[in-house]
Amino acid sequence: MSSVFKFRIELEGSNPKIWREFLAPSDITFYKLHHIVQIVMGWENYHLYEFTIDSYRIGQQFEDDGFNGPHEVIDSHRIKICDVLKSKGQKLHYLYDFGDYWEHSLTLEMNIDDLIIPFPVCCAGELGCPPEDVGGLPGFYDFLKIMGKPKHPEYKEFKKWVKSKLVAINGKYDPEKFHMEKVNWVLLQLDVYIKEWENEYNEQ
Repeated sequence: MSSVFKFRIELEGSNPKIWREFLAPSDITFYKLHHIVQIVMGWENYHLYEFTIDSYRIGQQFEDDGFNGPHEVIDSHRIKICDVLKSKGQKLHYLYDFGDYWEHSLTLEMNIDDLIIPFPVCCAGELGCPPEDVGGLPGFYDFLKIMGKPKHPEYKEFKKWVKSKLVAINGKYDPEKFHMEKVNWVLLQLDVYIKEWENEYNEQ
């Protein structure tokens, strides 16, 4: 039976809260959910990631060492979200970039039965995603303070730096804006997005 999960994702520690709500088919893998999260949040998708819930650790496996203990990372390609998420209110922890350490909470807000959607859809959200490699939340809030002071000695350097980031629209970064139309345009082409990411990843 087909069903759709409605999620709310929040960037932990952000104040005011940076959040999104989105719909996704319940039978997708955690691998696909990772890519959806990257798109709806606004990350650039070139760092490591991991989902955790209860005793599950789900993410990228680089080699099989033969150890199958309770804390082994499960390959995100091999497990569907409906295998883990069963009831409204369940929470996942999603960690992106083990250096900057962006922590997210993912809450299953609703399970909608007998619904089929052709691609994931972002329903709502507030505030822009931090720029990639800004130095985690402390670095992000320091960056915002500097960007609010044009006379700061680092202002010009940061203004030039942020232009190259995905979060900059037409060369400008506005932390107050969330561009939901852009997000949904990318989600519409999710399979193409993943294929292009895989091609680039395999070339590295």
